[in-house]
Amino acid sequence: DLVLQVGVAFAAASLFSAGAAKLAQSKSKGVKSVEEGGVDYDALLREGGISGDAYEVLRNSGTERPWTSPLNGEEREGVFRCAGCGTAVFDSGTKFDSNSGWPSFYDKLAGVELEEDNVVDKTVNMRQEVHCVKCGGHLGHVFPDGVLWRVPTGKRYCINGAALKFQEGEAKAE
Repeated sequence: DLVLQVGVAFAAASLFSAGAAKLAQSKSKGVKSVEEGGVDYDALLREGGISGDAYEVLRNSGTERPWTSPLNGEEREGVFRCAGCGTAVFDSGTKFDSNSGWPSFYDKLAGVELEEDNVVDKTVNMRQEVHCVKCGGHLGHVFPDGVLWRVPTGKRYCINGAALKFQEGEAKAE
């Protein structure tokens, strides 16, 4: 009897998880079309403007493997830009080491938009998707756990390094 109950609970959890993932995908804003001001990621990939990893992250909302981005250790002053369209998305002054395996920031620039309508991400996963405001490319997620690192905003923007390009120089809000 207990085995049956555990089996039913496991099956229900699996169905909920699969349904939640499908709902999360269907609610994703996704990449903007070229007509909407987006980027032709296929052409960028063909022409060598972005890597295969950047394409997977920006276009398909993928996630790079942790600890693989050279931007994890980037400590120079400058601006992090969307690898797809070049929009300034994060200032180096807000970057911190969360030891998560991905570049982390406690605040965003105006070039970032948060996905507001993904109920599953907000309530079950306790996160929001982060997109480039210009091209709609997926950058990563923001979590409300920044208090663990005592950052001013209480937020941790966990961003795929493959979705970013770093521009050294004076860091400034654009």
